[in-house]
Amino acid sequence: MVSALPFARIALAIPVPDLFDYRVPAALDETVVPGARVRVPFGRGVRIGYCIERSAEQRHEKLKEIEAVLDDAPLLEPDLLALVQWTAHYYLCSVGEVIEAAVPKAVREGKRRSIRWARLLPAARSFVDRGAGAEGRAKLLATLRDTGALPLKELLDRAGAGDSSAKTLAKRGAIEIVHAPTREFGGLPDPNATRTPTGDAPWRTPPPYKLTIEQRDAIAAVEEALNPSRFQPFVLEGVTGSGKTEVYLHTIRAALSRGKGALVLLPEISLTPQTVERFRERLGDVAVLHSLLTPIERSMHYGRLRQREVRVAIGARSAIFAPIPDLGLIVVDECHEESYKQENAPRYHARDLAVVRASQLGIPVLLGSATPSLETRENIVRGRYVCLSLPKRVTGHGRAEVEVVDRRAESADDGPPAMLGPKLVMRLRETVERGEQALLFLNRRGFARRIHCGRCGFQLLCNDCDIGLTYHKRQDRSLCHYCGSIRPVPTICPDCKSPGISRTLPGTERIEETLHSIFPGVEIGRLDRDTATSGTRMEEIITRFRDGRTQILVGTQMVAKGHDIPGVTLVGVIDADVALGMPDFRAAERTAQLLCQVAGRAGRGDKPGRVVIQTRQPEHYALEAAALQDLERVRIKETAVRKLLLYPPYGALVRVLCEDPDEERAFETAETIRRGIEKMGVSSVKVLGPAPAPLGKLRGRYRVHLLLKAKERPPLHRVASRVAWAKPRWSTTKVVVDVDPTSLM
Repeated sequence: MVSALPFARIALAIPVPDLFDYRVPAALDETVVPGARVRVPFGRGVRIGYCIERSAEQRHEKLKEIEAVLDDAPLLEPDLLALVQWTAHYYLCSVGEVIEAAVPKAVREGKRRSIRWARLLPAARSFVDRGAGAEGRAKLLATLRDTGALPLKELLDRAGAGDSSAKTLAKRGAIEIVHAPTREFGGLPDPNATRTPTGDAPWRTPPPYKLTIEQRDAIAAVEEALNPSRFQPFVLEGVTGSGKTEVYLHTIRAALSRGKGALVLLPEISLTPQTVERFRERLGDVAVLHSLLTPIERSMHYGRLRQREVRVAIGARSAIFAPIPDLGLIVVDECHEESYKQENAPRYHARDLAVVRASQLGIPVLLGSATPSLETRENIVRGRYVCLSLPKRVTGHGRAEVEVVDRRAESADDGPPAMLGPKLVMRLRETVERGEQALLFLNRRGFARRIHCGRCGFQLLCNDCDIGLTYHKRQDRSLCHYCGSIRPVPTICPDCKSPGISRTLPGTERIEETLHSIFPGVEIGRLDRDTATSGTRMEEIITRFRDGRTQILVGTQMVAKGHDIPGVTLVGVIDADVALGMPDFRAAERTAQLLCQVAGRAGRGDKPGRVVIQTRQPEHYALEAAALQDLERVRIKETAVRKLLLYPPYGALVRVLCEDPDEERAFETAETIRRGIEKMGVSSVKVLGPAPAPLGKLRGRYRVHLLLKAKERPPLHRVASRVAWAKPRWSTTKVVVDVDPTSLM
């Protein structure tokens, strides 16, 4: 029987707006369904594409046929297919590009759901090793004796050994390396794994403490939207330590009891181990999705969700596309965080997609934050979101006492300024002597952020980027944090030949070294992108701090959010001004949010907390708001300016970025775009620029940008769509259109 829909529209992962039409051969008629992965001829070769819809209309005279269907079942269910299509339309990218970002690579390539594990063999008891590389092999054996079995990647990370050492041990019969599921999937025996107890469903476990009235009211409001299920965005605005996670757990348990699944989004990968541990204790097994997992691990978690083996997914930004059948509730923790915005195509915002996905499914979405963004607050004011408030900490303790230290006064009184001022050092010493814990925050990594000559002003810059290099002492190298290029640090100035090169503007590595000299014998840890090189290493650092073995932890914003460490009684902010000078209209708001978040890490246990904020601008309204934990001050200051300039939430923005190895071509492309927009005659859309981007050159490409803004989204989106799909004059030029940008750098 011939199908009434003999054609299929296929999405390919290429940056074009159109779907491609193909004829469906009779042999594949039943398997070419929306969401299916297919192989199609394209140009002179073949490509993998995704069926979006079947059609009875033949839009082109000559159509090629689909060659094969690659999976037994559709890769995307209808709800996710609707979400990726909405994402592609709104963020001006192709449907295929969104699917490639939404589905893990190993799933798209059909790789096996297994990874390499290592375990000891009986021969290891009498194993004698005196050859080259014996030290690394000994560390591997010692680690396995403690654990019994580990995924090979995790074993190598823990032991600090190379893959060759493990292969040598396997050849000599001391260990066995096999393909097996990860520990979450019942892999090889692992004595350290947390198992879900048998018997009653784990989500029936009673809560560990009595809920507050505000928590009960918040839970009741969400449960009302769950039964019967209806779309309703809630904002759970709660001070740090007010028990937002407990509300998440109860509402997820309510969704599970109704046979529904749940999705939890987190802004930072560093929060994942703590959250996963807590959720597993209360809800049973969960799937985990984030970028520090190996591709195979991500595909395994993805597969378990599709097959209903687990009903709860926890993950970072990309987890918004998690395939959860019968999804009943979405939770977005720390919903104000800019890390929910994807920097590369497709440039979606996971918080906003959470609201869209909930709307499409007709389910509630819970946005949690101690410091909601101005956009979220405006949605509350306009009645789009319902605010649920948790104004008090569950422990009954008040917020931590905040001291704002004017570093200008300290510098005048105490000689040359040091990054750790005398007041902060004194508070640290008091904390250490009491046996309590401290957390220090500096949102810049490395040892020194400026390498320069004090005599002539020479600065060591990246050859490919318009930015100074950062010195990393442990590796004894200077590194570009944007393109990753490495340069040796000169011993004499290349310009004036003066001996001695200065290394100033300390980062977290320098602070760690200074702390070791001030507090010998005290265990000091560091958490940033340089130390958290893998999920295992990150979890190890956080676990040591949570267990009290690390007394002082210094880090970037990875330490600022979400961590619940009851032993922390002191939080120090080393340079509170670091982001205030950024050329971004959100700089003040973000500074206040981040300082409130990091201040909330202090005093979460039985003892009161203290926060020391070092600044050279104590009179700035963002610093005053953070000190008082009152972001309403920031909203009042920002509202008038943003309304006047049509900045969010009182207007919509699109950023157009032109990149080219040739600076003149980048400028000419941007100017051509500006003239084209003017010819469109859409008076409600304002154009700023073109102008050099704040980071005027990255990875060897010059960057020029324009900012499009309007009070209403529809005309702005029409203009942006024309720009997005227009072809630049030169093949070397790249034009990036970013809808709702969170960064203007």
